[in-house]
Amino acid sequence: MKRYLAVLLLLPLLSGCLTQADQVGEANQIVKLVHQAFADRNWDAILPLYDEKFLANKSAKIWKKELQQTTEGLGPLKKIQSTFQQKDPRFGGDFYLYGYLLKYEHASISETLTIYKGIDADRMTISGHLLKLHRHNTP
Repeated sequence: MKRYLAVLLLLPLLSGCLTQADQVGEANQIVKLVHQAFADRNWDAILPLYDEKFLANKSAKIWKKELQQTTEGLGPLKKIQSTFQQKDPRFGGDFYLYGYLLKYEHASISETLTIYKGIDADRMTISGHLLKLHRHNTP
């Protein structure tokens, strides 16, 4: 009976072996590329980073236009402020979730970025990207 109890107590510790090694460095690199694209407004540089399922709901052309329209007239990107970072390991792979406040000259954008690496995937991709525009009050 004690053996079975010991095995049951060890099972939660073994569950970490079911997912691949922590790849937060690779996820952070994708985040840097995304933010560099926002600073340069070079959307073509990041479109290949999006998961095909993300772009199945809207084409790359439409998403690029949304990115352009969201940042149009905001002025230069002044500051990027992290609001949260979280890793969510699952049996099928790992999700890396990031929250940022992108501060432009004339507005701010609340950004939530989800990066995913499936267990059998060759590369990490952006599986979710939410942007909420906050215009600054002008006197």
